[in-house]
Amino acid sequence: MLPFVFLAIAATGAAAHGYVPFIEINGTVIPGWDIAKDPYTTPQPLRVVRGTKLDSGFISDVTSTDITCSIGNSALPPGPITANVAAGGSVKMLWNTWPIGHYGPVLNYMAKCATDDCSTFKGDTGSPWFKIQQSVYENGEWASDTLAKNNFTYEVRIPSNIASGSYLLRHENLALHGASNVGGAQFYPVCVQLTVTGGGSLAPSGGLSFPGSYDAEDPGIHFNPYQGEAANQAYVPPGGDVYPGLT
Repeated sequence: MLPFVFLAIAATGAAAHGYVPFIEINGTVIPGWDIAKDPYTTPQPLRVVRGTKLDSGFISDVTSTDITCSIGNSALPPGPITANVAAGGSVKMLWNTWPIGHYGPVLNYMAKCATDDCSTFKGDTGSPWFKIQQSVYENGEWASDTLAKNNFTYEVRIPSNIASGSYLLRHENLALHGASNVGGAQFYPVCVQLTVTGGGSLAPSGGLSFPGSYDAEDPGIHFNPYQGEAANQAYVPPGGDVYPGLT
């Protein structure tokens, strides 16, 4: 007979679409939040990737505080641990898996941690977020499929001219395969606590809030990806444009 914990993990994994158990910066692999292991460890480990509760499924309610960083974001306090990354460098998000055909964009945001301390900052109030990068539909393929075919890896470039300091990076897969119906879009946000070094003088004022900046009827959320090439090429993702002035 299989142990109960193994069965619980297997059941969770069967319903899972993907999570980020590792990130990579400058060739160094750093543990993220591993849903198959970390929730069952006592005490729970500190990770640079914000933890989730015992689930790696999607968020469908854009008004939930889970939309900020993960399922259970409001229940799990941040920890005092960050990953250092140089401005202009990159953070590779190493997903455990992602299914081909969960069509959609990959969206990336940052928020300056209040009082420059991410251990006390959840990012779920006010409007601290700004968009730094997005990948949508290119060469006949959705960004999520490109991620899946690239060994479940996505590289987020940190702007070279933002001020040094502590930030949350919000990396999100938005799956649109069920989004022809209102409420059918599936959100998979992941937050990483970063310390940006060697930055410039640009201090983005934010302007985006999670929850708050997404509406279930936004054309980039209520969208049918099966309309064909022309419609997919014309797709405009939610969250607006990349913040102006970033380099």
